[in-house]
Amino acid sequence: MTATFFVLIILLGVVAANVVSNHIQWLPLPMLYILGGLLLSVIPFYRHFLFNPELFMFLVVTPLLYNDAQNASRYWIGRGAVNILSLSILLVVTTVLVVGGLINWLFPIVPLALAFTLGAIVTPTDASAVSAFAKPNPKFQIPFIILQNESLFNDATGFVAFSLALSAFLQGQFAWSHAIALFLVEFVGGLLLGSLIGVLFHRLRLWLISLADDSPLIMIVLELTVPFLVYYLAEELDLSGILAVVAAGLVQGVENDNLRFVSARMQLVKTNVWEVLENALTGIIFILLGLSLPTITLAIYAQHKNLLGLLVLIGISLYIFKFIIRLVWTRYLVWMHLKSPHRWQDSWLMAVSGASGTISLSLAFSIPDNLHSYINRNSLIFIIAVIILISLTVAAVFVPIITKADPADNAKAHKHQWLREMIMVALNKVKQQSSDHPAESQIVVDALSQQLHQHGHTNKRHLRQLYQLAYHAELTAVQELEQDNKITATESHYYQEFISMSLYTVNNNPLKNFWLRVRFGMHTGRMSQNLQATQNMFLTSPLIAEQYYWKHAFDKHGEDFAKIENIGYNAAEHALRNARRQNKDTVELHLVRRFYLQRHRRINYGEPDPTILYQTFLLAFHSEYEFMQQAISDQKLSVADAQILQEHIVYDEMAYLQNNDAFTPQ
Repeated sequence: MTATFFVLIILLGVVAANVVSNHIQWLPLPMLYILGGLLLSVIPFYRHFLFNPELFMFLVVTPLLYNDAQNASRYWIGRGAVNILSLSILLVVTTVLVVGGLINWLFPIVPLALAFTLGAIVTPTDASAVSAFAKPNPKFQIPFIILQNESLFNDATGFVAFSLALSAFLQGQFAWSHAIALFLVEFVGGLLLGSLIGVLFHRLRLWLISLADDSPLIMIVLELTVPFLVYYLAEELDLSGILAVVAAGLVQGVENDNLRFVSARMQLVKTNVWEVLENALTGIIFILLGLSLPTITLAIYAQHKNLLGLLVLIGISLYIFKFIIRLVWTRYLVWMHLKSPHRWQDSWLMAVSGASGTISLSLAFSIPDNLHSYINRNSLIFIIAVIILISLTVAAVFVPIITKADPADNAKAHKHQWLREMIMVALNKVKQQSSDHPAESQIVVDALSQQLHQHGHTNKRHLRQLYQLAYHAELTAVQELEQDNKITATESHYYQEFISMSLYTVNNNPLKNFWLRVRFGMHTGRMSQNLQATQNMFLTSPLIAEQYYWKHAFDKHGEDFAKIENIGYNAAEHALRNARRQNKDTVELHLVRRFYLQRHRRINYGEPDPTILYQTFLLAFHSEYEFMQQAISDQKLSVADAQILQEHIVYDEMAYLQNNDAFTPQ
């Protein structure tokens, strides 16, 4: 129970950090995770936090690497094989040897083998973290593709180098011939084993698809087991578990490409599952760092009071050495695929983007406790934390500057505007048929118009003012009807009670709503003598139940409730249109107009026809596709932006198909 609570709190910390990141975009998300971990470390339950490094590697790092390998572009891996060899193997080895040697020379308290270990830990780069800082700029597409491929393969090389360096320190001896042989066995053996298991799993997947047993439950659960199975078997055979996982992921990625539209639902669900899992695991890693830092810092301070400053200096020096090597290497030993007019700028971008992140932190946490050295496990983790913070800060500051495009090109606003225009086209298309099918058209218009205001903040005070404005406009209209003798005093009295109760109900007070449910339910039971009808009314939202309640009461006395409501609705709508001209189309105005539209539809048009409703939704989606295709034909919309719009339409279609009952009023 304690462990479950521990994980749940950390997951809530991941969620909170992502929410804050949406509003404080200048602060890197990994740093927000670390700050979240620091805040959690204040809670007594989380103090002196320790965990099993091997379990951490197995449960957290393995699925992350597998998913990265699945999503890697096989096309660019093939074209960039030379760069992968250069950056992911040769640069890693060079960095480990040069940086490790320099650190040992400048700071003799760090044994040479541990210095090599530090060099190996910082070589894996976190391309996904850095790409979040970049501004959309096509001229840097090639550097970012190179960085993504490097990030995938230098993880594996860094793991092998880390294992060799750490083994040399623990065993107290190092032989180059043995190290090279061990490297080749682990490297090649891991790749072969992972590829073999990946192929076997693919055969199993195709067999299940041929038997129509490709439901998301079966396929996703099987796939989630693959990285753990591969890693476990590789480690048991003394091969590189990390390389085996990467190889299995690459094979699965190739087979995913071959599936194309086969088992499409499974592939879509799989993508969503992996996206959530990857983001959650990445957040957990950095929160664990924040949780551990206070304990690690206090332990170092208790052991050697003056050591913290020296460890910070080691971390800064290590980052500078790594940066210089990387800058020179990417300038002269990387092939850019296409001739670049800004070659040094590309190199600076790739050097700054070589930030240490998730994998480096994972390696640091996997260091065993039994290091008999002045620089122990806590010291090494602290140094790596310093390097991660420096590298992410540098990337957050300089990557946006380097990749900055034309100031006039605001990509985010541009895409938002295209999305808004597309929805407006669909709205207008549906409104054109509203005279033939008013109920169905209003339901679709309501569903589409919600998307225009879904990210707006609601001002409760302004919302109440608009409800009051509409209420008084409707009240005045009804009183004028009574004065002109168009309705009786009784009709006017009860209709005024109806709109007063509506104003009372829209406050969404839980106690008020419960009382209204009881009232409407009991009234329905007395009128219909039907227990099922009473239960349905009790379970219906009071806003909706109230409208049916009064309509039934008016009909029972032979009075035309719909006629009065129609006049009241027009008066309220006129007042809201005037408010719109003064304050534009606010979120609050949309909510109030939506309430009156839904009320008007329920009272005047009856239940919608499911077939017509389905056809109307199809009409809306089709008009959005037509808008997008025309914009591409006119060369106003790029393919990249069109794909974003298409994804929006596809998700809307899926939401309707999976929840079509939600669009039918109850």
